[in-house]
Amino acid sequence: MRAQAWVPDRGEGTLTLTYQHYDVTGHFDAQGRKNTNGGTESHVLVTEFDYGLIEKVGLNVTLPFIASKYTGPPSYFVGPFLTHPGPLDDGTYHAAFQDVRVEARRLWWAGSVPVAPFVAGSFPTHDYETVGEAVPGRHRRDFQIGASVGVDLDRVLAGSYVHGRYAYGAMQRVNNLLFTRSNVDLEAGVPASSRVLLRGLAAWQIRHTGPTLDQLAPNWVNHDRFIAPSYFNLGGGASLSLTSSTDLFALWVGTVSGSNGAHRARTLAIGVSFALQSHLRGLGEANGSTRQAIRGTPTFTEQFP
Repeated sequence: MRAQAWVPDRGEGTLTLTYQHYDVTGHFDAQGRKNTNGGTESHVLVTEFDYGLIEKVGLNVTLPFIASKYTGPPSYFVGPFLTHPGPLDDGTYHAAFQDVRVEARRLWWAGSVPVAPFVAGSFPTHDYETVGEAVPGRHRRDFQIGASVGVDLDRVLAGSYVHGRYAYGAMQRVNNLLFTRSNVDLEAGVPASSRVLLRGLAAWQIRHTGPTLDQLAPNWVNHDRFIAPSYFNLGGGASLSLTSSTDLFALWVGTVSGSNGAHRARTLAIGVSFALQSHLRGLGEANGSTRQAIRGTPTFTEQFP
């Protein structure tokens, strides 16, 4: 989830370190029914750096390190297919870097409303196992394009806001199997005090194209790499401003509904954000009129079925 529209001033940035506990108790099948297939438990450290390159242009780089273990049954059925755990699904933790994500965005103003179109790509950092549940990821390049919008609600309640983001994404075609989807993220914040901000989060993934069970059948052992889910996540939490440059935050997000192999997941995220101001040097003129981001919105690891 990364709904914010703000871009750091030229030469400034934010470093965010987030610990996530990601607990998968099962999946949603093609009809949206819950099951207990293929559970996993993961511990994730996400390092995210957001930097103002030039006036109104920002660069965001994210790299997760994930350690997962399989907690599901020794075998289970997905539709008519008997499914066995993969080579890493031995009940112990396996750790690796996931995929690095790079995003560039440009801030525009529609009156007093910031709008930030962006392009982004995710790329595998190395070769890793993709068969089974306790794997780092899909090992497929992913590309997104979209925009974020922010609305300042100071006239309603000082310090409150709503941010929204839409992205259209397409994963690398492998074995002639494609996955395209839309992602919609929303975040709202309301101050509880001068230092504490209460926050609500919502995220939708809407599948547009993806393989059917019949298309996955000839290479079923690799089906986890190609499943294309839809889901709806909902959560909330709080941020605490320790100093003018350091924020702590804690957020909880759970999957409310899903289909086509989406995880039934619960995520607890705890982290810290540091504003890096005079320590950096940008490439253009300063952008003093741009409001800084609400620090402490972590990038949640993608739901890998």
